[in-house]
Amino acid sequence: MAVKSGILANSKPNGSALLYRAPIDSSVSAVINVSNDGTGAAHSIGLKNYDQRLALNANTYEFRPGYVVSNYLLSTTTPIPAGATPGSQLLAVDGTSTAKFNRYVIPETTTIFVKDVLLKRLTLGSVSGVIGLGDTLTKGSGGDTTTALVFEVFVSGSDTIAVVGPETVNGSGTAFADGDILTATSGGNGTIGSGGIGTAGQDFVFSTTTAGGVYNSHFNDALTVLLDRTYRFDVSDSSMTNRLFQVSQTANGEFGPDGDFGATGDNGTELTAGKTTSGTAGSSGAYVQIDMAATGQAPGSLYYYDGGTGDIANAAYGGTDRFLTMSNTFTYDQISVYDVSGTWTATTTFTFNSLAYTVNVQTAGKYGYVRNWDSASQTLDVILGEGSAAFAGSDTFEDTPLVSASSNTATVSSVTTDATAIADDQYFINGKTVSANSTERYTSIVLGPGDSIIVNSASQNNSFILNGFQENSDEFTVNHSA
Repeated sequence: MAVKSGILANSKPNGSALLYRAPIDSSVSAVINVSNDGTGAAHSIGLKNYDQRLALNANTYEFRPGYVVSNYLLSTTTPIPAGATPGSQLLAVDGTSTAKFNRYVIPETTTIFVKDVLLKRLTLGSVSGVIGLGDTLTKGSGGDTTTALVFEVFVSGSDTIAVVGPETVNGSGTAFADGDILTATSGGNGTIGSGGIGTAGQDFVFSTTTAGGVYNSHFNDALTVLLDRTYRFDVSDSSMTNRLFQVSQTANGEFGPDGDFGATGDNGTELTAGKTTSGTAGSSGAYVQIDMAATGQAPGSLYYYDGGTGDIANAAYGGTDRFLTMSNTFTYDQISVYDVSGTWTATTTFTFNSLAYTVNVQTAGKYGYVRNWDSASQTLDVILGEGSAAFAGSDTFEDTPLVSASSNTATVSSVTTDATAIADDQYFINGKTVSANSTERYTSIVLGPGDSIIVNSASQNNSFILNGFQENSDEFTVNHSA
């Protein structure tokens, strides 16, 4: 069925220009008329089946014909769950702006900041209002106060448990005691119950935002890690000096659930698969990094602890309630898209899979389709997507293995052939002069999906007009890494 006919393109270039590119889902039968406006000038016409030939930085990538490549990225305020179908449409609230989903973007690393803090649990009764994570609890007034930072809040029976850090006593303030009324910065308050002050002990706390973010002890709500990505536990905080942050399949690792290092039968070992380290804990840049996909673990629990087994006191950092929840319920904060139309900004709200999301970071990039990959010469031929700018040197994008989790980031070293350039063997008219006020006509021109016509005129005296029929075609199959 003909979807478009008549004048498909026209141009009056001075030099080389892209006259027309067949859509990826169409083929074209056409005629080109070249008309001169009064001063004879030479012209050339060529046909190629790609837009750009890109020289990449390595020959080890996997690229398959028809697969989408894109570095156009959208980050969202709400994570997008796994399960979206590649090629499905995003529709902005303006009703006209659209894009197509290509793939989820797995972050290279996800950083979790770790500190060592002296914690204790306060059992609070008669709670009213909100007491939240990161609040400061205060008793007293004026300059005579005592404060403590909240690292976790949860409900146990009829009581509220607040896990707090060390108290700071100001003026003539006094340490927290049973019966004290504590007020939180979120506006709530509660009363310390009888025997409601637990024994203080050193523990690891975690921030998933920044080193200066809100830290959580995660005693009641375990920290969740996703099995498809790499986590960098930043242990550079000075409080981590002499600490040995490790993980194990066994609660408390080498100490075992009973916390007694020795041949007691319940001790485990450190999980080292997928682990890399850098620096010394407590010093700048130090981290423990774990590639969860490389651990071979199934959904379940992975316990963290202090691996310094030479001191029995270190057993206090681990236990059955010190664990990471390993999950394969994947969510993603960033996706790559293609076939972008309309106006997209860092505040655009859109519907995707019947749910609404809002963009908080837009990385306007380039996108297209693989025509051919020559690993020997490290050259990638791409067809640019509708509305995409051309790729340029230093651009990066993911390659297209069958499974996207195995993808690698390719870098464009240089553009060997640009979208408006053409090789000598791709011309079917080369250097022919159109005499003054005359017309040359070229018939029986057929373009397959993604094919381009490049024209060149020695001066701006030649007009090129493409007339023809654009028809639906499924010859070119668009694919995405799974």
